Amino acid sequence: MESSAERLGDNVRRWFNEQNGQTLQGALAFVPFVLQQAYYAGELSEKAIVIHRGSGGVVFSDASGFTALTEKLAKKNNGAELLSECLTAFFTPLIDLINAYRGDTIKFSGDALTIYFPATDDTKCPAFNGIVPPHGSYGLPDLGPMATSVLRASACCIEIHKRLHMFDTGVDDVRLCLHIGVGCGEINILQVGGVVPPETHVPRMEYLISGAPLEQIAIAEPLAKNGETCLSPQAWELVKDCVVEGRPLEESPDFHMLLRMDESKYTFPTIKYATQLYDFRNESMFKLSELNVIRRYIPSPVFKQIECGTLPYVNEMRNISTIFVSGSGLDVMSENGPRTAQELMSSIQRVCYAHEGTLNKFLIDDKGMLFLVVFGLPPLVHPDDPSRAVLASFEFAQVFKRLALVGRFGVTTGRSYCGVCGSAKRMEYTVLGDCVNLSARLMSKANPLGILCDEETSKHSTGEFIFHAMPAIKVKGKTNLIPIFAPMLKQNLVPIGLTLERKVHFPWYDNPTDGAAVCAVEDAPLAAKNRLIQLCSVGKWSGITKVQDMLGGPFNKAIHSTDLTISSGAPRSKAPGGSPFADGGVVVISGKTGLGKIELAEHIITHCSTQFQMLPIFGTMGPRPGESSRMAIELLRSSLCVFRHLSASVPGDDVQALVQVVPPELAGNVPVLGELLNGRAGGNNAEVFETAIKVVIALLTMLKKQTPVLVVLQFEVGTSLFPNTTREDQTTFWSMTAQLAKLVRNEKHVAGLVLCNELDESNMAVKSAVESDSLLNLRGLEDDSILEYMSNYLGEMLNLIGLCIAKVSEKLIIETLERTGERRAAELRKFIGEVTLGNPLYIRETLDQLRQESHMKVKKGASATLSGPLDQINIAQWNHTQMIGGTVCLLESLDPIEAAALKMSTCFEGPFTLPDLAASSCSQWGGASYFDLLRLYGATRKLMKMNIIELVHADGSHVEANENRMASQASAETSNVEDHPAPVDSTPYFQMQNLLVRTVGASMVLEAQKKSVKRNALIDRVLKQDLPERMLALSAKKSVQHIPWYYERALRRML
Repeated sequence: MESSAERLGDNVRRWFNEQNGQTLQGALAFVPFVLQQAYYAGELSEKAIVIHRGSGGVVFSDASGFTALTEKLAKKNNGAELLSECLTAFFTPLIDLINAYRGDTIKFSGDALTIYFPATDDTKCPAFNGIVPPHGSYGLPDLGPMATSVLRASACCIEIHKRLHMFDTGVDDVRLCLHIGVGCGEINILQVGGVVPPETHVPRMEYLISGAPLEQIAIAEPLAKNGETCLSPQAWELVKDCVVEGRPLEESPDFHMLLRMDESKYTFPTIKYATQLYDFRNESMFKLSELNVIRRYIPSPVFKQIECGTLPYVNEMRNISTIFVSGSGLDVMSENGPRTAQELMSSIQRVCYAHEGTLNKFLIDDKGMLFLVVFGLPPLVHPDDPSRAVLASFEFAQVFKRLALVGRFGVTTGRSYCGVCGSAKRMEYTVLGDCVNLSARLMSKANPLGILCDEETSKHSTGEFIFHAMPAIKVKGKTNLIPIFAPMLKQNLVPIGLTLERKVHFPWYDNPTDGAAVCAVEDAPLAAKNRLIQLCSVGKWSGITKVQDMLGGPFNKAIHSTDLTISSGAPRSKAPGGSPFADGGVVVISGKTGLGKIELAEHIITHCSTQFQMLPIFGTMGPRPGESSRMAIELLRSSLCVFRHLSASVPGDDVQALVQVVPPELAGNVPVLGELLNGRAGGNNAEVFETAIKVVIALLTMLKKQTPVLVVLQFEVGTSLFPNTTREDQTTFWSMTAQLAKLVRNEKHVAGLVLCNELDESNMAVKSAVESDSLLNLRGLEDDSILEYMSNYLGEMLNLIGLCIAKVSEKLIIETLERTGERRAAELRKFIGEVTLGNPLYIRETLDQLRQESHMKVKKGASATLSGPLDQINIAQWNHTQMIGGTVCLLESLDPIEAAALKMSTCFEGPFTLPDLAASSCSQWGGASYFDLLRLYGATRKLMKMNIIELVHADGSHVEANENRMASQASAETSNVEDHPAPVDSTPYFQMQNLLVRTVGASMVLEAQKKSVKRNALIDRVLKQDLPERMLALSAKKSVQHIPWYYERALRRML
């Protein structure tokens, strides 16, 4: 049967081969030679852990000066570009020298390298002629494979110092120096991991080198000063007759400094010549067919940049949160060491990927076994990266504790260089900077299983933690003492649900749900109720209108007093007939972050509990990963709170209360649930959760006989970007939701309230809500509602230069006083509407920023005056807000070609076409093919699905849904036709009408790039408009036989 590849035409296969060939050349620089040789030796299967056992010399080369260089360049606008140039200029000759001596760069440790010189017997090489020995000195006996490898390593180190000592970076007189340690012995190369990151489908493998030489260089390298090389006793014993010793080491007499080669016997040019003569590593390099093998060892975002040919653009200065993890107690050279290393790595990967972080390094160097985990690298960028780093550290500590290992953790936040380090022949994606170095220092100061954070991390983390100030410490490279903090998870002292004071304590008072950070607010309940009243008082808001139809009557803010309690003997009102709160049913509220789900939910729960005596039971999940246990605990505890509310005889202790109220047939589950409630649950979390839910359903069945019950289930993704991160938790949540729907269908006195970001339309609860018209899919506020909400939020009468909003009889009257005021009012209305898209959270953030930056001056109780032009406000600088920060993170999560299409789209004020974008990225005049154009078209379709760009007419008018569908089909059809281009009328036009995305996206594009995109699009349009006529005229001219003038004269004379 003909394969799909065979059915492709020659030009198609040629295009794919060219693209993949370019990708292969770029990807080969990210894997060492030993990995490629292991593949061809059959040792690189996915299940193999030890992929190479060998011996040889191992070199650890550490550079000094990079921290100072990074700090200086971090302050410059083009700092990332300059640092990238410095790194390339330094590492290119360094790696060329290493390769020349047959060294294999295994790992980059920031600015340091771990290099392996394998001990190979060159006398068995087919090219060996018996004349030139492996060490290169004619007439001297062969030293043997191990001694020869150490000799090559020593010669390489000597030449490195000669070539690169005091390397001038050209930046403020900063110079780079190397100090090197050399060891030798048996080594193992391991590959560990295999967990799939959230942004891709390819398992991520890490490799590392281990063995006695690593312990030797951990001692030798710190003994060497700048420009020096120190040899371990084992390495010195092999080459002591080949080299000249340097200064003596009185503190470590067994280690020896390397001064130079004994040139009467060996010189580094002859050693280098012989090494290259018998070097056949290029014959065992990965080929095109192994491209999918290579990508297992390259970070997915980096591989995508290689595919798109945009690798240089990954170099940048950005704010990141880093975790340095030190591990001890594991000997990877022992019999069980590799399996334990695999278990450790896979566990670390799962935790890291669950929090959408990046595992940048796993290595063994002079500091022992080290992990470097980074939060904030594209595409995994979040506003709460510092919090994610601290949370991950707590889970890392549990991993080390479970494996009986010792771990120490340092967490820092700051601006660092993020990009490729190395040369075109060997490079890695890494992070460099003072922030990264400080993380390593804090790690070394931490107690076993302890976590230390810097001040920046403590400032920018959410209120999920309590940071205890520790005594300031002195660290290498810093003059002043460094303040440090020990984080602790905040414990919720008030139970979720009904309290002993007969009030409702909502879960969002303690957990960062719906994208809002839990900050150190003095009175979180009061702040939440103020936001509720401000939003729900907007009379024309469709959300509150529909909710009040189900509750009955108008919105009553009096029930949201913080002093209001729920009395068990109070008279019970009735919900309107047909309402889910009267006959039992499920209300589902869905919407993006900040649209008002929390406010509506709190209003519904408060109204039901105070007016209908319908008591709430909570179960929430997210936005942090793996919180099924929290949902089970909340459901159990809030159910027990209702039992206590109904009967004073129920014990205050949760386990004792569970023993008393649980049905006899389920009493056997109490011990397991007791462990869960006390935070000591072990074993299979899924089984424990199922057991808890079974008991909760039984308790609800018992409660509904005594009182109506409202079960509230909430799932929030928070700032998580990729579906893979939350897929397991979402499955658990919707499974519980389906069980709730079954219970509600059978029981009249039980109602359900479900809060989510996105709907699972196949779920029984969602279907039930659709049938009963109790589904609320929230959208942004309309213009009139935006103005009313602004008035409520500011809490005073507004007089925005002509716009007067006065409260009369609890209704808002908008009066326009004069033309100037009307213009300014309309300007403000348009600005707020376009920037925030009617999102209440974004409106609050925008008003706060306008006030803080003095664009709007508010006189308390009097008026608010708008000053200055709104179109000159740079909202892209508000990256600490959820509105801007969340948008930046969304754009960072795009694939390279999609990100390029978006950035180019921001350069056009009006409608643009696909060829306009292609003019700068894959122009037909530059040799691009239809496949390149098709990839760009796919990127624009993705942006349309994300509502970032829209399909419009040539004049910018909106395209209706049926027109959109027809245009898409026409574009798809014409994009596959090579010989018959689409008519002009069928060309789809796009426009970016989302001001928020446009502003943030434009801030990522340099002015020179904007001009280039516009210029290229203009040139392309002119060429396509004028060139066809000129080509036709030229063709017509060529079709007429041309007779040179001198022939024409001769012809006339002849005639």
